[in-house]
Amino acid sequence: MTAITLNGLTSLTDEQVARLSKDFRLDGVELDGLTSLTDAQAESLSKIESLSLNGLTSITDKQAESLARVKGYLELNGLTSINDEQAESLSNNQYVQLTGLTSITDAQAESLSKVKILNLNSLTSITDEQVERLAKVEGYLELNGLTTITDEQATSLSKVESLSLNSLTTITAAQAASLSKV
Repeated sequence: MTAITLNGLTSLTDEQVARLSKDFRLDGVELDGLTSLTDAQAESLSKIESLSLNGLTSITDKQAESLARVKGYLELNGLTSINDEQAESLSNNQYVQLTGLTSITDAQAESLSKVKILNLNSLTSITDEQVERLAKVEGYLELNGLTTITDEQATSLSKVESLSLNSLTTITAAQAASLSKV
């Protein structure tokens, strides 16, 4: 894998991003210093195999649509919220990190359940319905911000192939039985 980390850069022109995306044929690029992105830059970056843009705090629907074409990992950990349309677009990725999100809607949970590897580590609470939807993730689900889960949530999460719940400090016997099926 050919990768480059340029996290100190706080801005780039559309032309610079286009060259990074084309000339070097990079598999992975980290641009975590960028705090904003143009639609043209998102389109150019969509050609990169794996991409980290953790400095972004918001994206447009059009940018989400472009970034959905990233085939490898996509890290957008600076986003604190997304809308339902953006979640639907991002669900086309195989590996998505959205650790800045502190809440999601039922519709977003449904959309994001299509991702094979999903990291939502800043969620500190979640509804039974959202867990039921997220349990459709066919690969790996990280919910390391949750400190408690219900028995019903444990039952739903037992359907996930691989699961990380590192902030749980206690579980009931029923939850243990459910989680043992992961």
